[in-house]
Amino acid sequence: MENPSTEGPAATPGPTLPVEPVPPMAGPATMPLVEVTAYLDELLQVAGLEPSGNGLVVEGRPQVAKVGLAVNCSFQAIDSAAERRCDLLITHHAAWPSTDAHLVDQKYDRLRQSGISLYAAHDCLDQLRDLGTADALARAVQVAIQGAFALDGEGESGVHGLTTGHWLEFVARVGNRLGVEPRAWKNSDSFGHVAIVPGGGGRPEWMARAHALACDTFLTGEALMFGILFAKEAGLNLVVAGHYATEIPGVLSLSARLARDLRLEVTFIPEAMVEAAG
Repeated sequence: MENPSTEGPAATPGPTLPVEPVPPMAGPATMPLVEVTAYLDELLQVAGLEPSGNGLVVEGRPQVAKVGLAVNCSFQAIDSAAERRCDLLITHHAAWPSTDAHLVDQKYDRLRQSGISLYAAHDCLDQLRDLGTADALARAVQVAIQGAFALDGEGESGVHGLTTGHWLEFVARVGNRLGVEPRAWKNSDSFGHVAIVPGGGGRPEWMARAHALACDTFLTGEALMFGILFAKEAGLNLVVAGHYATEIPGVLSLSARLARDLRLEVTFIPEAMVEAAG
């Protein structure tokens, strides 16, 4: 798997957690797209999930030799995938009308024009144990998972567990491992039981679940004003490290699994991001 820091435009620094090198494998250099899709569907357990964000969204060339992975279905990721001669692009976020508005059709048309297939791994990667976004982030910041948790009617996209050290050490660890400068609020004298919801998990309903699990600290990517206020009033330490940064470990984890299981070339595509400040 290529080193994301050595190819493509300048990007937000990613996690420093090393990805295990994968030895070259003998065998065919390509696989039919239908076989790669079937493998991903089974691995990511997409059955029953919203198809617009979980599964094959755009069908390109029928054969796959190189797979690119990125957090977002951005124009930057699409163009980088084309420059790297990827046949398949896997992104955590698809392009949706709620996030991309009129750009959805433009992005998908650009993929089709380049012959690149798009596979979205949103809810499925958030809810997947071991490889998923929450589990991978926990490993990156050295939190030993005790269990997963969810909101009513949703999949288990959060995890909680124990960590060592003290509060300031943990904040520094998050920053060092993710390559960011996290925002942090110390709202409790207790520390050691951490809830993790990557991405946009900084909402009162997620924090209330973490509080009910006796967590004293909450790590997420983005937080609403009401989430920050809830954490303060409920006495929950809060670390906000960026939506993009907190989801990179999950995408890297999936990249390593694909490189191990498939006889294909796999590359991670970094994106230059401007993170929300809250």
